[in-house]
Amino acid sequence: MEEESWWVDQLRALKSPNQRLSALNSINTAFTQEMWPRGVVRTMLKTPELYDCIDRSGGGDSGPGREGVSGMAVEVLNHCLNQLPLDITDEQLPDLLEPGLTNSNPVVRSLVLRAILTEVNRQYNSGRVRELPGNELVCLVLDELKRPDTEESTVAIEILSIVLHQRVNDGAVQAKLVQLLQQDEIVRCRAYELGVKLAKSSAATLKSVEFILDAALSELDNDDVLLQASVMEVLVPLAEQNHGLSYMERRNVFDVINNRVQRIEENPLDALLIPSIMKFFGKIAAVQPQKIIIGYPNMLDCLFQQLQSENEVNLPTAMDTLANLAATSQGKQLLHKNFQQSMEMTLKKYASYTKNLSAPIKERLLNSLDVIYAVESKPPSQEISTILKNWYEIFAGGLQIQIIMDLINTPFPDLQIAALALLKSICQYRFGIVALKNTGGAMEFLLSRRRDLHKEVKYLKWEIMEMLAVSTEFSPTETIRFTAYVNEGPYHIQPDLDIATEPQGRA
Repeated sequence: MEEESWWVDQLRALKSPNQRLSALNSINTAFTQEMWPRGVVRTMLKTPELYDCIDRSGGGDSGPGREGVSGMAVEVLNHCLNQLPLDITDEQLPDLLEPGLTNSNPVVRSLVLRAILTEVNRQYNSGRVRELPGNELVCLVLDELKRPDTEESTVAIEILSIVLHQRVNDGAVQAKLVQLLQQDEIVRCRAYELGVKLAKSSAATLKSVEFILDAALSELDNDDVLLQASVMEVLVPLAEQNHGLSYMERRNVFDVINNRVQRIEENPLDALLIPSIMKFFGKIAAVQPQKIIIGYPNMLDCLFQQLQSENEVNLPTAMDTLANLAATSQGKQLLHKNFQQSMEMTLKKYASYTKNLSAPIKERLLNSLDVIYAVESKPPSQEISTILKNWYEIFAGGLQIQIIMDLINTPFPDLQIAALALLKSICQYRFGIVALKNTGGAMEFLLSRRRDLHKEVKYLKWEIMEMLAVSTEFSPTETIRFTAYVNEGPYHIQPDLDIATEPQGRA
């Protein structure tokens, strides 16, 4: 009874601006000392004065100490959310969280949204997402996507991508989704992202949100190039599932975007879209290589033109796109069969880029090659090894790694790391180890214990030596030396030898 009376006193004190800070301090201390009954926590969450302490439109409490009051109130709210089990099957939960989810302060809404996400993520990861009793909670979360001041649209989308499919066909939910499509382009893009995430989950859910996807596709006729680029980026994950890819094919998405490239001279502004179009087709090729490489050869021609252009603005995206195209074994085979001449020209160009472009572009180039040479399955097939050996010799000017060593011997740690990462990937293939052996000074560098090297450079060197120590390409003597290096660890420092000599006296 005493405890109940104490809480009543604290809640009453929150109504007085002069007593708020003291009351909040007391409440905060109480929460940090013990877990309180659920009834107390629920009462706090439903107390308007708590939100008034941190509400931007809180009225008269704007004098000295307001900042302290606001900060303390946020702490109390956080304690409440941490101590309350967020049972999404509880019919009263939406009513309990509504004051926080509708608050004008984005910080308040953020706390509540993150608490919800933690719970639904826990359920999702356990493989059992519980059933919502109604649509009230998802409607409250959907409203967050309309807010211009939101800090948590990504969190809201994550929550909805997990639970909204349960209620996506409810009339009130559909009306909310339609409202989002009637807002400005920022809000519409949030709706498109949500629609794609939902559509990926199943063919049935895709059908329920098809109107959102159709609205996204209509943006490709918009005059706003940045908006078109954003929509393309949002649509890419849809192709990861067969039902999503089928939808895109039914809507002729690839043909529509492909035609933009073919008619680039008719609308010069579309040239600004080229990097986004490349990225779109490249990311889809990472999961559906045959669809893009065989189906849209002019897109590949456009890509290879970009890679030859020396345009440092477009080159990073073009390099990433080629990496996506060649990331899978099928992609490598198709490029080798259908675009070998273009690949050879590009790899020769890459070699020149390592000498005359800026360090960030060189790093991006190395990263893209690293993706291409990453081993998809161990051991790599003979066909893939042969293709990659051919490509590497064109890039490196022979079966040696001097081109990589030149980049390692620069004063830029990031470039050194990227070069060593590529060398590590290449050493997964027999031809890579042979190329390393053929290069004077390469083994000496890897075996050195230079103190001035970046920590990650030392670790990558050690990882490469770990691979060489189990390779059959070296003599027993070399293998023993490599194994000793590996056993010493990546950060071993060789002691300085201080040899003392006795002074020589006169005879």
